Amino acid sequence: MAIIIFFALNALLSAATLWIGSRLTKVTLFFKEAVICAAVSALAGLIPTFLGSILSIVVFFYILKYFTQADIWPDLILMVLVGKVVSMILVLVLLRYI
Repeated sequence: MAIIIFFALNALLSAATLWIGSRLTKVTLFFKEAVICAAVSALAGLIPTFLGSILSIVVFFYILKYFTQADIWPDLILMVLVGKVVSMILVLVLLRYI
């Protein structure tokens, strides 16, 4: 049950931070695409150990590049790093209170 809650929170918060980040960097990204990117990335993140975290970031980056066709630097790298860090912090804070 906790994995399902973690997955849903991770996907929704990642999508929201990604969408907001795309607005700040002026990259065209629809919320639906952000949700798809975040959900697939969250699924990859469910793989245990450190491999899941690395694979999650790589998948996040690859799908984001596919949807946006934006420049790798600075747009995509900054969106991925900031989006992942902010969403991880938000998930940890929310899980503390659930």
